[in-house]
Amino acid sequence: MKVALVSTPSHDHRFPAPGIAYIKGVLNKEGIESKAFDLNHDFIKAFGTDSVDWCQSHCTVDDCKTEYREFFYEYCKKLIGYDWIGVSLFSFNSQVATEVLLSCIKEHGIESKIVLGGSGILRGSKNAKDEDNSDGQGTSWARGIVEAGLADHYIVGEGDRALPALLKGKPYRFAQMQDLSGLPYPDYSDFDLDDYDQTLVTITGSRGCVRKCTFCSVANIWGQYKFRPGEEVAAEMIHQYKEHGVDLFYFSDSLVNGSLKEFRKFCRIMTEHNLPIKWQGQFIFRSGMSEEDWDYVKGSGCKSIWIGIESGSEKVRWHMKKKFDNRALYSSIKAAGERGIHMLYQIIVGYPTETEEDFQDTLKMIYKSRPYGKNIGIRAHTALLIPGTEMFETTDWHGESITKWAITTENGEEINLKTRIERWAQVYKAAREVGMERDAQFEWVRRDNIKKLTLMGGCEELIETIRNL
Repeated sequence: MKVALVSTPSHDHRFPAPGIAYIKGVLNKEGIESKAFDLNHDFIKAFGTDSVDWCQSHCTVDDCKTEYREFFYEYCKKLIGYDWIGVSLFSFNSQVATEVLLSCIKEHGIESKIVLGGSGILRGSKNAKDEDNSDGQGTSWARGIVEAGLADHYIVGEGDRALPALLKGKPYRFAQMQDLSGLPYPDYSDFDLDDYDQTLVTITGSRGCVRKCTFCSVANIWGQYKFRPGEEVAAEMIHQYKEHGVDLFYFSDSLVNGSLKEFRKFCRIMTEHNLPIKWQGQFIFRSGMSEEDWDYVKGSGCKSIWIGIESGSEKVRWHMKKKFDNRALYSSIKAAGERGIHMLYQIIVGYPTETEEDFQDTLKMIYKSRPYGKNIGIRAHTALLIPGTEMFETTDWHGESITKWAITTENGEEINLKTRIERWAQVYKAAREVGMERDAQFEWVRRDNIKKLTLMGGCEELIETIRNL
């Protein structure tokens, strides 16, 4: 049996697609031959940021440029001769590109069985609150693809046991794995690591999240939070360094320090080995971390922590269910800053309960970070109503569309699309003043915001402000 594993655009193409590398490792363990194809990387490398815009602007298959379809059609020739084709979707931004790929596979007359997987098969940008989600996972898009004859199966959740079982003709619906110890290592042998911008690979220390933030769908996708032993995570890093020369790792975890006990083990082991390895990942500011803990974080090779601060307002964060107070916020900023650990602030502006006073707290937080500003990056987004989240289900919004949603706060303030974009611009203006670096997504978001304001009309002054950021 031969299996082709394909990662579809769009997600970060600067390093290998993690899903198919991990599944290849799983299939190796089962004795099943497979080959990984990083279509995401190859497509974006060929067409640049315009192709990312196409994937992420919620276009349809009919909007696909001729050169894009021709690229997909030619790419499908690589998939001829496989018994199965597994298609991995990173997010719902991969759905339209996947539809184009599947239609091209059919045009070639390729008769391989096709299975879809990854978090991207769940819901989508156009799902409505009253959509039938009788399976409890919002798989209407995936079900529609199967019913249209473009694929044969889809797997919800973890593929560790489900995909091998399906390939062997066995039942493949499983409950969430309760024990993540002993997981196989991802296999990058099909990737030319020199072809990527960064010699970086993804590593997973946990699945799910210890928080259930109102704006996030992770809890719905993964269910319970499960984690690997810290010593196994360290061992995998050391293995990939010695076998492939990989010296930079990105944690796929929602929170790398979700289990503080295992995180401490990992940091101590990596500190003791003292290898030229660096890592970065999503991190939560929390009480309970000592000065010694922070010393080990630095010693373990931590290059950067990406913190979902979201708001400088303790009140807003509590409504979001972030569950950390200002004391933890500012003591953590100080601890990381004094040790020279790079931080990426992730900010959401225009959250449904955010008043102008709350927003000013966010600006105050940025200015208070001035002593460490040159070692801080910032990534700000306007609040989105994402299907599958508590915020989507409970927000009583009004407006002409979900992307232009508006809400009236309890104190009578109107938060609409223009308000959110104005606050987004103010965040970046403040960040520039204290020396913070804008993250790689800034230019794309800036173009998108200008486009929205242009369509809205009457926003010339704000558009000029954004152009000058």
